[in-house]
Order: sequence, then structure tokens, then C-alpha cells
Amino acid sequence: MRQHRQTVAICTEYDGSRFCGWQIQPGQRTVQGILQTALRELTSDQNLQIYGCSRTDAGVHARNHISHFTAVTSVPAEKMHLAVNSSLPSDLVVRRVVPVSDQFHARFDAVAKCYSYTIWNHPVRPAIGQPYMAHVPGPLDREALKAAIPYFIGEKDFAAFKDQNGYEKSSIRRIDNIKIEENGAKLRLVIMGSGFLYHMVRILAGTLVAVAQGKLMAEDLPQIIKDKDRTKAGKTMPAAGLCLEAVYYDPPLQIQI
Repeated sequence: MRQHRQTVAICTEYDGSRFCGWQIQPGQRTVQGILQTALRELTSDQNLQIYGCSRTDAGVHARNHISHFTAVTSVPAEKMHLAVNSSLPSDLVVRRVVPVSDQFHARFDAVAKCYSYTIWNHPVRPAIGQPYMAHVPGPLDREALKAAIPYFIGEKDFAAFKDQNGYEKSSIRRIDNIKIEENGAKLRLVIMGSGFLYHMVRILAGTLVAVAQGKLMAEDLPQIIKDKDRTKAGKTMPAAGLCLEAVYYDPPLQIQI
């Protein structure tokens, strides 16, 4: 088949437990590094560069991570995921690949993202599923946690919920919805918004846990947000509980399964 230049969006799912994050780092096992190497071999284009929607940290998982690349290749976009998966490790899979315009950018064109954070709230730590949730052994007042949620909804300056090592110029973000899913000891927070600061979801989860533990009051949150003081918010929860669930585009990108 004749080679031609094509730009595609690629949807990947990965278990972040044994990755040092998404972004390439010298000498480290990363999602971008493994995926880019495999795609270069598949397409025979050694100049191929992947650009991701989000640079997830070490230990963070993704169900629908979106990236894009441009390559000169004869491999049709609709067959790339099947072809490349045979050379990927078991903790990384390409779910779908679709053609996009040359102007598409996985990060800058995203209009919203959805993350989940899973907590195992039980005196005994879990054995099965441990890499996918954070263990909180003490009692949590779930009604207090739910009462705190409305204080986060809307467009606000979330400087108090940003890690000091964050690189973002603006800390203004919009949170559209926070949903609580309960299944016995398992507590799952589903957070959707325009975008998130460095460690923001893990700090939001830590703050909600602090409210549920009685260390903070829901009524404290407006002042914490106003003061923009990281030390007044809750702790940064472990990476293991965090998962990137979905990324949204306008017009919609028909790529997520």
C-alpha cells in the first residue's frame, strides 16, 4: 500500500501501577515512551511524536487517555490499534484510533475531563484491587462529605488545591459535577470539569476526606478557596486511587469506548 501523511487521535487504557507516569523520562518506564516506540515501529516513521491530553503521574491509571500524532505510513488508521496492541505490554492497550484534522490537538482542544477517585473505607486494607484505590481505615461521615460538594461546583480560583510544583499559569478552573458512588466499603468520587491543576483531583479528594473525618467543616471551604492557601486544604491522596475516565471535545471525538 502507498504511504501517505495522516494525523490520528488515539485512545489508550493503561494500568499506571508500574509506569513512572505518562510523559517520557530518560531511563524510566513511561506510557508515552513505550507507546511512541511501538508506533514508530508499526508505521516505520521514526519522526513520529505523540502529544497527550494529560501527563498523568506515576501510579495513576487511565481508561480513556487521548493523544494524537502525525505519521507518514501505509497503515490505515482504523487498523492501527489492532496492529500495535500485539507489541504492547499487558498493562497498556490502544482502544481505538480515528483520523482527525491536522489542526487537532489532544491537549489544547479538550473542553472537559472526567476523573474518578476510589477509596476503600474499611478498617482492613484490601488485597485484591489494592493498586486501584486508597485505603482510609477510619470512619467517614458520608453525609458531611456530600454536603461539602456544592462548595466546589462552578468556576473558581483553585490555587489552594494546586501542588506547589504545578506549572500552570492560571489556577482558575471550572468544576461541573462531583458524583459519589457507594458500594459497601468502596467509595468512588467522579469529578468532571474544564480541566484540573497539578494534583488537583487528589487534593480535592483529600479535602473531602478531611471533611468526612471531621478535620474540616464543609462551611470552611469558601474561605479556604478565597485564601488560596494550599496548607489549609486537605492532604494529597495517593496516586493509586486516581483514574482518568474520559476526555471531551467539541465537536465530539468518536473515539472513547
